[in-house]
Amino acid sequence: MRPIQLAKFTLLCVLFAAHTPLFAQDSSPDPIEVQQKLEALETEITKFRKLLESTEGQKSSLEQNLESNEKKISEILNTIRLLQNDLKETQNNLSSLGDQQNDLLGSQREQQSLISSQIRASYELGNQPYVKVVLNQQDPNQISRMLTYYDHFNKARIKQIETYEATIRDLAVIEDEILVRNQQLKQRRLKLQTEQAGLRSAQQEKLKTLAGLKLEIKKTGSEIKLKLADREQLEAILSRITVGIDGIPTPQQSKPFLSVKGEMLLPVAGKISHRFGTRKSDGKQKWNGVFIDAAEGDPIYSIHHGRIVFSDWLRGFGLLLIINHGEGYMSLYGHNQVLYRQTGDWVAAGDLVANVGNSGGQSKSGLYFEIRNAGKPSNPQQWCQIRSQAKAA
Repeated sequence: MRPIQLAKFTLLCVLFAAHTPLFAQDSSPDPIEVQQKLEALETEITKFRKLLESTEGQKSSLEQNLESNEKKISEILNTIRLLQNDLKETQNNLSSLGDQQNDLLGSQREQQSLISSQIRASYELGNQPYVKVVLNQQDPNQISRMLTYYDHFNKARIKQIETYEATIRDLAVIEDEILVRNQQLKQRRLKLQTEQAGLRSAQQEKLKTLAGLKLEIKKTGSEIKLKLADREQLEAILSRITVGIDGIPTPQQSKPFLSVKGEMLLPVAGKISHRFGTRKSDGKQKWNGVFIDAAEGDPIYSIHHGRIVFSDWLRGFGLLLIINHGEGYMSLYGHNQVLYRQTGDWVAAGDLVANVGNSGGQSKSGLYFEIRNAGKPSNPQQWCQIRSQAKAA
């Protein structure tokens, strides 16, 4: 028995020989307890990966570099995406502040006009003192009207002045806020430029690493052996996940995965270049999923509600995402350029989870996609419809 098979067999025997599953089913799951189970599962998978890798010998320095490069690219792209969102939000805030400023300036002009009118009216009265104007009146009714007039006039003038002063204060606040937002915008643009420069550097390093790795594989003639080992490693990890998620519940309000068979959309818009069950180029393996040709950076969406149970780099599959949909169903998304979700995250159908890439040593960009039922591969085209460009948004 091969070392990797022996490691897998031994660990699974220990797991299934236990009296209870790794995580007991909880009828009313506590969110904190569920999170602890997920973290424990992630830790166990990490340990298991190291065990599998040790049975096959240590990864070459080039493979380690590739993993490091592709993880770094994913992190930078995540940062760039957040910065771009921040920039967009800051620009929207600035636009809103600009509108408020224009409204206040308009109000200021109106208030200045009203105050000017009141000043002119006061001047036309002869600019006489209040008491003098009243005492000059002989008719008591006229005196009463004059008192009322002066009272309204003064109140209106005071109110206009107070409103004008409030507008001046509001304008000062808005102007200060605009200054702060502009400074933030400048800083974020500089940060974005730095991250983009780092991305270009990481991408160049990846290309060098890939060239060296391909040359190394060609010299040793180990391509087929490596592909078989990569597949066995994935199967071993999936077996481990299948056992580990036994006690991690999915929301009861979500539709069962089986109930939407044939209605879901494939995760990305593109052409299927490799179909389920067909033989691979080496002639020794079959496709357990489909490969969808798509441009680097295209969005990848979750096909159904579920929880992320694996979000990491795996040899042969690059940046890999695995979603548990409950009742033994899982979906796998491989060779991604960037992962937007982490282990433990909930996703709904249609949520953005990754971008198309060529990680893991792929020569072309695209998505490798699988659906598993009780750990066994199932034809994705029986579950999902082709996603058109129009439906990709």
